[in-house]
Amino acid sequence: MARTLVIGLTESGKQTTVNEDTFSLGGRVYPDMITGSEEQTGNSTGYNQLYVVTQGVGGPGAGDLAGRIIQRTASDLTDLLGRYQSPDLNFEKFSLDLIKEAHGRVLSQIKPREAGQSGASMALLLIDANAAYALNVGETDIFLFREGELFHLSCPTGPSRDRGGLIGDRGVTLPTPDRLTTKKIDLKPGDIITLASRGFRQGYHPREFIADLASPDAFAASIRQAQIHSRQGDDSQSGTILAVKIRDLELTEPSDGIPGSEIRKSIYHNGLDQDGPEPARGGRRKKNKGEDEMAKVKKLKRKRNLKTFFLFLLLGFLIGMAAILFVWFLILR
Repeated sequence: MARTLVIGLTESGKQTTVNEDTFSLGGRVYPDMITGSEEQTGNSTGYNQLYVVTQGVGGPGAGDLAGRIIQRTASDLTDLLGRYQSPDLNFEKFSLDLIKEAHGRVLSQIKPREAGQSGASMALLLIDANAAYALNVGETDIFLFREGELFHLSCPTGPSRDRGGLIGDRGVTLPTPDRLTTKKIDLKPGDIITLASRGFRQGYHPREFIADLASPDAFAASIRQAQIHSRQGDDSQSGTILAVKIRDLELTEPSDGIPGSEIRKSIYHNGLDQDGPEPARGGRRKKNKGEDEMAKVKKLKRKRNLKTFFLFLLLGFLIGMAAILFVWFLILR
């Protein structure tokens, strides 16, 4: 299981009216605003983690909406990931089903434009235990930065070198398995995987990107610096980057149901878990003893209250008798 740090940044282009890019983080889709810039950070220890960047085309109400439909479809299919594991994940089938389902949803929910393309490109990263799977469709990009080197995971490898069309475009033929751009990565601590729209890499040389990722600054600061340099190179189009850093890896299965803190306890404090129940039982004994003391105090208070009551009752009786005798004495005189 991978423990990750995540940061997503997006900024609308100066030549665009609406930011048609989207990115997902923590189960939500961003940006919240259709213009301007936005940043979100987070972390995860989930056994399965999904990260998606989309780049829409078609204008307001088309490209941005297509991206959000794709995001929702990816989330829905990830919830059904067990169907694709037997026992290893069949990521190729998952990818084909995702593209087909997303394509159908976009076509059914967005009114076609009279002219031009509409739809969205997609970069997807799915972390499953200690492995990651990458899928790219269209003009988005996925990179892996490891030990000072940058690997282009979304570079087409098929004979046609075709990146595929836009998901949701009526003129597009759905890709066949041999035309899918997918990769499997065995994760290592320190890996940084980035998903980016075309506007991020436009005018931004890979050498600059490597220099920013290799910066001794904190992870989030280095990604912010990369976004700044990217926008300095060309800010005409919207630019989005979603970066995931692998903090460390933990060996566990999803059925184990062990929280991360308990896993680390078993790794770094081996042998202490057998002694764990004793303090708990001791704690319960202390609790019971305390309860007994409280009961004794309450019982003693009740006795004191009863004694006080009867004393006052007796005192009242004596005062009453004295008053009667005094009156009787006065009458007899």
